[in-house]
Amino acid sequence: MSLALTETQVREIEAAHPDGLTSAELVGAFSGAQIKFSEATLRKYVQLGLVPRSRRVGRKGKNLGSRGVYPTRAVRRINTIKRLMAERYTIEEIQSRFLTFKDNIETLDEALSELLKLFEQKVGEQPPNRLRTRLGGELSTVRDTAEKLLEGVLRLEKLLVSSAQASRPRGGGAASPTELL
Repeated sequence: MSLALTETQVREIEAAHPDGLTSAELVGAFSGAQIKFSEATLRKYVQLGLVPRSRRVGRKGKNLGSRGVYPTRAVRRINTIKRLMAERYTIEEIQSRFLTFKDNIETLDEALSELLKLFEQKVGEQPPNRLRTRLGGELSTVRDTAEKLLEGVLRLEKLLVSSAQASRPRGGGAASPTELL
């Protein structure tokens, strides 16, 4: 039984579900790879703020109601939690040290991607002329800047997380009486 999905498996799931996954699909993605994960664990992770909440999405058709859909990034988040727990980190350590910035970084990444798509669409609607060429150049500059911003943010997060990891005592079990002093 595996402890976490491979990067290839994560990318395949993300590609197959670009609009998100239901709780059953999320659980199935892990259990299909022989990784222990349940609906109850998913609910616990959501309650603890480790995984983003689902959003309600209406179903097409009369009287079909709506269903909860988790953002695709939930797969990567759960996989990270599984990997860290296999390294003997506690839920509390994972919450405080590793996921402090994740939601905001992921939101920034998604917002920048969406904004750049909108800009690209609007630039593409312009008639071919000097203005369109200039707008295309500006868009390229903005895209490069956004990429550098995300790289810098991720680098800073990694540095902060690794400094927190360095201060974590290794080993396991209860502290000895002298360690408590």
